[in-house]
Amino acid sequence: MFSTQQRHHRSNPILCLAPNAAYQTTLLFDQVSLGQVNRATKQTNSLGGKGQNFAIASLGFTGASDRVTLLQILGGSTGTQIEALERQQNIDFITIPTSQQTRTCTTCLDTSTGSMTELVGMSEAMDPAAATEFETVALELVRSSHPPRALALCGTFPPGLCPELVARIIGAARSSKDTMVFVDAVKDMQPTLATGGVDVLKINSSELAYLSSARQFTKPEDAARAAAALANRFSIGVVAVTDGPSAAYLVDAKSSTSYKLCVPDMLMDLDYYLGKPSDKCGQLVLNPLGAGDTCSAVMLNSLIDGTPAVDAFALGLAAASASCLVLMPNCIFDLSAMQRIHSRIAITTI
Repeated sequence: MFSTQQRHHRSNPILCLAPNAAYQTTLLFDQVSLGQVNRATKQTNSLGGKGQNFAIASLGFTGASDRVTLLQILGGSTGTQIEALERQQNIDFITIPTSQQTRTCTTCLDTSTGSMTELVGMSEAMDPAAATEFETVALELVRSSHPPRALALCGTFPPGLCPELVARIIGAARSSKDTMVFVDAVKDMQPTLATGGVDVLKINSSELAYLSSARQFTKPEDAARAAAALANRFSIGVVAVTDGPSAAYLVDAKSSTSYKLCVPDMLMDLDYYLGKPSDKCGQLVLNPLGAGDTCSAVMLNSLIDGTPAVDAFALGLAAASASCLVLMPNCIFDLSAMQRIHSRIAITTI
């Protein structure tokens, strides 16, 4: 039985829709050999799922536990473990219980190659009552006398949560005119984008190609043009596009301006970014798990504090890069490392 918190929450600035949580296990190996027994040298169990990662990174960036409220759907023993971890980390949440078991995710980090392999468990179809309750609670919160300053939609929808339901929540938030709508998701997002109610869309280059029906971008600036076309098509105020360690792009439709952001190569001056001498022995393993979610969290928190979009995105990219320097768990980063990376991000107008 879940001890679900009451709906009448304090009015946190950000309501994060996080319907597809996961119980995350991260394993470190000296070397991964397929078809063999592999024994980990280190293991952590932590929160997983894009919305939960968003909450972790928000807490790390702001230091405030009353910044984000998670609206999540959990079930089974893994759901109970997720709630326990959230309480330990002082994360504010509202849980909609479901009869289905919440999925698990396992990440394998290989020290010998520096590579990461993710094993994502199956998301079972939720019962219709849980989906209905999720929408009801979300609408109550966005239509309250003190609506959130921002609504963040993070991640894919589990089976049984239809895109049209989420689009109704987005539409309600947008109609209040007091709530910024931030989306970090792509799959089944056409109904939501079609509402014209998305203020900020943060995606990666592969997701941009998917939405643009493009196989690939032959020139780097093609991504900026595709982002601008997407913003125009769906009346999106800001489209931010990441591409791992490669250049990122931001399109600000209001000012009709596009930016290219180049993040420094941390491996070229690792001691500087770490703020201490690095371990010269063995293969360095960077863990990008949750880096995109960290970027979203820091960007949105900065936006609602009045930071201009391109500067908020730069802060998000710096935090995402800093999180890769922390082997485990995901979405944890050193603020000083973030600041050092941010100081070397090159921003140009294109």
